[in-house]
Amino acid sequence: MKPDETEEFILLNQIVVTEEFLNSNPSVEKTQQVLNHVKRTGCLDEPIMINRTKILRDRYRRYISAKRWGWN
Repeated sequence: MKPDETEEFILLNQIVVTEEFLNSNPSVEKTQQVLNHVKRTGCLDEPIMINRTKILRDRYRRYISAKRWGWN
């Protein structure tokens, strides 16, 4: 069994986004800050957090940004 903080890489389209996230309204300003960071650096400043069943747990703005940039 892997520890909770184990780093793995999966395809973005394998992440399950719950209705709670889909129905939320993330701050446009904060989302734009993430998009600007990605544009400047070419990477996210923090990983997208999922659980063991690939359900998004945290960092929805980073998920949105990765999707907008067409990352896999």
